[in-house]
Amino acid sequence: YTEISNKVNTFRNMEYDAIVNKIGGFGKYQKMIIVLLSIAPIFNALTTFAMNFTFGEHKHRCQTPHDLEGNESLHTHIYFDNTSEVVSDHEYNGTECSIMINGSETKCSSWVYDQSVFVETIISKFDVVCDKKFYRAHFLMSHYLGLLVGSIFTGFLSDTFGRKPLLGFGIALLLISTAVRPLIPSFDVVTIFEFFNGFGSVIYYIVPYVLATEMVGPDHRVFVSFCVYFSFCFGNYILLLLAFFFRNWEHLMWAIGVPIGGYIIVLLFFISESPRWLLSQGKKKKAIAILQKIAKTNGENINLSSEDITIHKEKNASIFNFMKALMKSKMLCMRLFILALNWFALSLTYYGISMNVAKFDGNIYVNFGISSTVETVACFFCLLGPDRFGRKVFFCSSMVIGGLTCFCTIFPSLYASESLSWLTITLAMGGKFFTTIAFFFAYLITAELFPTVLRASALGLCSMSGRIGSITSAYIGELDSVFSTQFGKALPLIIFGAVGLVAGLLAAFALPETVKTLLPESIKDAKTLNNNLTHEVEQVQELDSLKETT
Repeated sequence: YTEISNKVNTFRNMEYDAIVNKIGGFGKYQKMIIVLLSIAPIFNALTTFAMNFTFGEHKHRCQTPHDLEGNESLHTHIYFDNTSEVVSDHEYNGTECSIMINGSETKCSSWVYDQSVFVETIISKFDVVCDKKFYRAHFLMSHYLGLLVGSIFTGFLSDTFGRKPLLGFGIALLLISTAVRPLIPSFDVVTIFEFFNGFGSVIYYIVPYVLATEMVGPDHRVFVSFCVYFSFCFGNYILLLLAFFFRNWEHLMWAIGVPIGGYIIVLLFFISESPRWLLSQGKKKKAIAILQKIAKTNGENINLSSEDITIHKEKNASIFNFMKALMKSKMLCMRLFILALNWFALSLTYYGISMNVAKFDGNIYVNFGISSTVETVACFFCLLGPDRFGRKVFFCSSMVIGGLTCFCTIFPSLYASESLSWLTITLAMGGKFFTTIAFFFAYLITAELFPTVLRASALGLCSMSGRIGSITSAYIGELDSVFSTQFGKALPLIIFGAVGLVAGLLAAFALPETVKTLLPESIKDAKTLNNNLTHEVEQVQELDSLKETT
């Protein structure tokens, strides 16, 4: 019994978790905290996907002399018809970017914008059209750079200064990007502020998840993960509602900023610092006080002292030691490469579709609603059968099918008429559905394939690869605007699908199954990944039960 127990205990540190279970691992206090922390990822969705409306496709045409004269006759100038398409007349033969004046074609210097969908956007305020149309990719890149930098530093800042202070810092970043940005008269500065938007949105997804998981017992952490992700999906519907009523991008930004500012009250008075983090910093008195508060709220009458709790600080490998350990195994090197490629493909496809909903044919509000529903359904679908069928089956099949659905947009773009444009949208939404499922399992399968000393670094590198994929999607998503091809708007989707298909097939052939295996401690364990230790855990549980009975 002792021999098997010691072996299994090398895989887990239950000292703090045992105390959490003792004071009510999922009691009244934890449920309240989960509800309050689940508000934060909503802000992530609001600020991330708002650019579908603030920087959406804004129909425009060249401004004519008659516009300057105030002549509104439909027969003497170019106007927008019921489909928001530019219609020309006999006097001015104009397009979106040029106009014929006195028999010569001249590039536009000013534009008139259709207001049937958007009253004002960043595009119309700064005239980001024609030669400047590619600036949208730079704007997106600024957001994705914020995500990248945020992903790199959020963990460090959270571990150094605490979870709660970092949430306060995130509020400041999001308020700058929402409340202040509409007042800025320069497009370049607005683009820079989008970097802070990306940084803050990362904080408001990662930190609430970490704080919530540190408040509950181990058995409820999967549920916490689901709650955080579901609230993110719910935030998409709130954004859709706000965007429908606020057609001016400045008003939309302020509407988003109001609840973000109000969350300061929740943060100051209702959310406590993580007791686990306080213990790791040696602040045992504060940690004990919070744990006693949790126990009292949960109806548990328990007196705790600093001697009751121990917590081990795990030291992650430096990048040099990580590379040195990784080079000892070609198998682990191959796994890291394949997983990094899959993360790249996932972010490329997910953000490439999510951030370009406005480019699809049809009503942008309907398309965004469909996109949000697809992601929400995929979130629930992730709860079905991963332990029965295996993580690898779910992950790889989602990658392959998602890649195929996106790649298949090549057929309607080549052979279908414009009346079948809904088929391209359907295939794109299918790609997002399966990509969302794959994303859900990407974190899990990456953590389960690497030993403890390499796990955090491997997750960090894969996440960074994903951020590079999102940055790349900003420019691939604009290829249909730069190059006129027979594929039309499906060109970016075809590229997304091809990359995802290749990554998924490599994962299917090279990665092992991880279901019902314990987290590997050593490189040797990671290489074998057998189920022997799972059997030993079951054996320990049986012996525990027998010992209690005796």
